[in-house]
Amino acid sequence: MTNEYLAPFVDELFNLGVREAVFSPGSRSTALAMLFEEYQQYDTYVDIDERSAAFFALGIAKAKHRPVVLVCTSGSAGAHHFPAITEAKASRIPLIVLTADRPSELQFVGAPQTVDQTRFFGHFVNHYENLEAPQEKNFWTYPRQVAQRAFLAAIDTLAGPVQINVPLRDPLVPELNSKYYAQGRSVHPFRVASSKIIATFDESIFSKKTLILAGPDTLSDYHAAVLKLAERLKAPILADPLSNLRQSNHPNIIDSYDAFLTDTELKISLKPDVILLFGQIPVSKRVQQFIQLHADSEFVQVDPSLSYRNPSQTTTYMVQSDVQSFAESIHFINRDPTYLKKWQESQQQMREKLDTVTSEPKAFEGRYVYHIQENFPENGQMLISNSMEIRDVDYWWKKRKSTARLFGNRGVNGIDGTESTALGLSTTGRPTILLTGDLSMLHDLNGLIIGKTHALNLTIVLFNNDGGGIFHHLAQKGVPNFDYLFSTPHGLDFSALSVLTGLDYHLIDSYDDFDQIFKNSVATSGIHLLEIKTDKDLSLTLHKKYTEK
Repeated sequence: MTNEYLAPFVDELFNLGVREAVFSPGSRSTALAMLFEEYQQYDTYVDIDERSAAFFALGIAKAKHRPVVLVCTSGSAGAHHFPAITEAKASRIPLIVLTADRPSELQFVGAPQTVDQTRFFGHFVNHYENLEAPQEKNFWTYPRQVAQRAFLAAIDTLAGPVQINVPLRDPLVPELNSKYYAQGRSVHPFRVASSKIIATFDESIFSKKTLILAGPDTLSDYHAAVLKLAERLKAPILADPLSNLRQSNHPNIIDSYDAFLTDTELKISLKPDVILLFGQIPVSKRVQQFIQLHADSEFVQVDPSLSYRNPSQTTTYMVQSDVQSFAESIHFINRDPTYLKKWQESQQQMREKLDTVTSEPKAFEGRYVYHIQENFPENGQMLISNSMEIRDVDYWWKKRKSTARLFGNRGVNGIDGTESTALGLSTTGRPTILLTGDLSMLHDLNGLIIGKTHALNLTIVLFNNDGGGIFHHLAQKGVPNFDYLFSTPHGLDFSALSVLTGLDYHLIDSYDDFDQIFKNSVATSGIHLLEIKTDKDLSLTLHKKYTEK
């Protein structure tokens, strides 16, 4: 098979609500034109002039209030779409532009009818993506997911055109077989509910076992509504620390899931019928694996935008709504607490084991997270760096009634800019803490300058394990040249920052020492650095000790 993977792409667009396709003749776009026509359910139009075709499609989309597919061949053909694309962007008209292209091996070698079509329309489209020939394992599902993303971007809050570039290899004529269109269909067809029709949302999907995922969301203000929804649905809430739902002791909140979801049999027994996502996907890798394991579950994503936020690519129902409005609109009541109780039992057992970290005598990040939470200031806020620190918090920051507010830069999960972001948070006047690792700290030492020049207040808790400790938990552990390439010890002395920037430096010797210095630092103006030296290998051993059954 060559280009038959495009058949599910055509099928998925129809399932989503696209009904019209406009083509301009061309060789490279052969497979696309033939598959749309062979589907026999689209209204298709052929316009020999690409410029005219694009405006014709624009007119249909304006009249029908839905996305229209526009297909052209490779080379300069797409350039003739440009005037209509700019009009669609400014007028917020949804178009799905499919630009056929030569494959990568024919780029930049003088092949005829070939130009660089990457982001051909620049910022005049809502979304750009390359639909390459997929790998065997997702040959039929990947094209559907591309279609979903294209459709969502076209009809988002600010509707507009999208470009899907489609590199195609010879032979260009596809095998026309109706069975290909059905390949890769989900058990639950992909659906979209906009905020305008939220009242028509099918509540009956919550009649069985519902699992709520509360992911990172800095601006979340919907906690009370989500908790009440969970009560009605008898649904456990897997609360990421950056969702800030853990600042409650509500019985439906589950905070130790990353530890007990290592149990394969338990993961299978906890299979949900419906997964409901608020915010970004949780930090926990175990949660993401759990989603993939139960890919046949209905997956509902609720967000004010229609941006896809599920890297497992199992979403089946996109709801465009703010979370509070959605939660308050669901009135269904589940009378069966069995599913919730299974999660609560695992939660209790795992949390009891995690809490035994309080007797750990050696310097361990997990216990220090516990001490930070125990001594956290009233109305305080904390920025948590990526890599191991956010994962340590995910394990040991437990649910409890609190005024704390946790933040993280989880958009692209980088380790840069931590001091600067934390100092920005500190301008609110609230007691501010930064929990960071040594490599993250090193990436933003210049950020300390503005703290000094503007007399800002910040307490930095630094876990220094002399390098990339997270790699000791990953597959790279033990590979040749591991220390040189991944563990990367640096041997730097952070105490020198007291001279360089004038900050207040402390090397922590014990947990009791930490408690006193931490409380004093938070209550005192200026920048304070509390360095805790740990050992990467010991931390790995202790992590397993407290998190594995």
